[in-house]
Amino acid sequence: MKHLLLCVACLIAAAFVPARAADTPSGWQQTTAHELGERCHSADAAKHAACIGYVSAIYDLQFAQTPVRGVCPPANLNPDNLTAVVVAYIDTHDDGPAPAAIAQSIVRFFPCQTASESARQEAPRR
Repeated sequence: MKHLLLCVACLIAAAFVPARAADTPSGWQQTTAHELGERCHSADAAKHAACIGYVSAIYDLQFAQTPVRGVCPPANLNPDNLTAVVVAYIDTHDDGPAPAAIAQSIVRFFPCQTASESARQEAPRR
């Protein structure tokens, strides 16, 4: 009888515990680069503002506090310019997670220049 009660108790407990965490949907869907691009290109002011806010937040989290080696954004970078850079990247690359697309656009558009590269750009053209 004790074993029967124990088995029943285990079955009841098992009914309330998910089999695996992977089988339990969280409801969270990561934003894709394509979805972000749609918001950024939207004529709807609220969607466009959401785009700028999203891009700015990812930048703040990934780059603003601790600059990444080899990445040198200009001193006059603002949310609108940053978003334009991100959109240019998204428009020309495959879809994927939006945070990764933002990071890649920043790394590719704002590499640090060596002293010789800076001198070459400042030299007068003949």
